[in-house]
Amino acid sequence: MPKFEKSEMAQQPNRELESTKRGEEERRRGAPAGPRREDHSAARVDEFLATALDLFAERNFASVTIKDIAQSLGVNTALIYYYFDSKTDLFRATIEHAVARAFENVRALLKDKSADPPSVISAWLENHVNKYAEIHRFVKIALDFRGAHEGDLDIANTIERFYDEERKLLSRIIRQGIKQGLFKPIDPNRMAQFISTYLDGCMVRSVILSDFDLEGAVRDLHRRVLDMLGYSGKRRLKRRQR
Repeated sequence: MPKFEKSEMAQQPNRELESTKRGEEERRRGAPAGPRREDHSAARVDEFLATALDLFAERNFASVTIKDIAQSLGVNTALIYYYFDSKTDLFRATIEHAVARAFENVRALLKDKSADPPSVISAWLENHVNKYAEIHRFVKIALDFRGAHEGDLDIANTIERFYDEERKLLSRIIRQGIKQGLFKPIDPNRMAQFISTYLDGCMVRSVILSDFDLEGAVRDLHRRVLDMLGYSGKRRLKRRQR
């Protein structure tokens, strides 16, 4: 290959990095960046995170390098370091990205004020089947992290925030169902913890056993939860106080 051609190819990622830097400088000076440039940057970061998620799930945190991710993307490492301070920073962002993608449908349902609590709980459970690939990757890299990098508080806090958000969400929905007379009076926090723990067990087992029937397990959980909540498809009658 002629030298000038090789030089052109080697400089291509650097040109992209310089273009990105110029865009950032314009934003700092207050110049309008334009929606096209903003969209390009966001799409680029999403591509980085999706590729990193695949590699971290396929191997593990320790064995994946920034160079591996750059090679998979066809860019140089400098461009990745422009967006992320370190591999740990990229890993944390990857986990947040995985969680956001996995539960985007349910979060959209939560914004619908007309959605009733039983429907939200059903959607939350069904989401673990419909978004199995994304959640499976999240669980796998979270397990890998716990096995090798428990000392990193930023990543540990990111993972724990997901579970904390899940418990709070489920607890709030159950509390609303009780208030509306759809569910019987129970401890919302304990019920939320039960659902979260059961789902965790299902996802971990699906990582370990390739033939695990996740859909059947979630369907069984759905029936069990509705039974524990005393939900029959209609409002419960309030007992008169004597």
